[in-house]
Amino acid sequence: MKKTLLLSTALIAFGGMAIADVALTGRAEMGILGGSDEDNADFFTDIDVTFTMSGTTDGGLEFGASVDLDEGGDGSAASDDNTDDGGATIFISGGFGTLTMGDTDGALDWALTDAGNNNNGGSLGDDETEHAGYLGAYLDGAYDGQIARYDYSFGDFGVAISAETDDSDDDGDDEDERDAGYAIGFKYDTDLGGVGLSLGIGYQYVAGGYTLEFGRFDDIAGDNNGDLETPALGDTGAIGVSISADFNNGLVAGLTYNNWDVDDDDGVEADIQHVGVGIGYTTGALTLHANYGVFELSDVADLDDGDGTIDGFGLSAAYDLGGGAVVHAGYGSSSYDFDDDLAAAVGVDDDGDGSTYTFGLGLSF
Repeated sequence: MKKTLLLSTALIAFGGMAIADVALTGRAEMGILGGSDEDNADFFTDIDVTFTMSGTTDGGLEFGASVDLDEGGDGSAASDDNTDDGGATIFISGGFGTLTMGDTDGALDWALTDAGNNNNGGSLGDDETEHAGYLGAYLDGAYDGQIARYDYSFGDFGVAISAETDDSDDDGDDEDERDAGYAIGFKYDTDLGGVGLSLGIGYQYVAGGYTLEFGRFDDIAGDNNGDLETPALGDTGAIGVSISADFNNGLVAGLTYNNWDVDDDDGVEADIQHVGVGIGYTTGALTLHANYGVFELSDVADLDDGDGTIDGFGLSAAYDLGGGAVVHAGYGSSSYDFDDDLAAAVGVDDDGDGSTYTFGLGLSF
């Protein structure tokens, strides 16, 4: 059971009086972590505190905000840089729909159900969704991570549009500033013979000059913490679809497919396809989850041998002890296999692998 601290206060918003609630929630984690590149397991501890604020105007508009103090403490982007989300999210909602800004999903991510979101009890280190084959945020974060999204739902249908801009040009001359990215997404929820179906489709564009990271691998060192990093990629248009089925007996399964067309404007060109599948099952206090994902890279930088495969799988188990305490175990495995020219361009061996795991307690307050 979560314990919340509720503070009632009066706010002036849009010219009307509103009563707002402020909720303080927290999570603490302790356990062990390790992997194939670790000689010994290490201790793992983490504390996360979140403030969630909400209110309603006299006219019926709902508004709110949340800030994750694990990311948003003193000196962080949330408090010092108004152009960076810093773990903060703000929204306003009414009959017109919902407008959200900050650390939130773009329209493609909003529309699709990730493979790892199919009844996943989670793990301390997110091992099951940090392997190299996992695709979760799509192209969100190709700029600074601060996103503006508008979404509207009518019946079982939903539609969203979003944008993310480049704020890296601090001198104001705009010469090096990349074009804004944008996305559009649609989703539909229905029931078919007692099975709950969630369908999603969307498109996302980002300007060239960004990189992708896939991790983690044993033989890759440096600043990327073992992540495999691509060269700067060009302008990208991505199409994604997903389907998730809830069988209403504890079993949930889903499939995602993405196709990225990367041209050579402001970066190297490539064709990238991704397939992800996930399944989760809950029985009593126990939740088990597994997912697998694979990226197929082809024609990277127009190299003669410019093809490659990056894949991985993740496992998680969670046992609810009640009262907000959960025992978590997670495992992630990653591998890649590149043609010679692609491996040389990236600066890695032709193939590699790696794995991570965590085990311990998650405590919610």
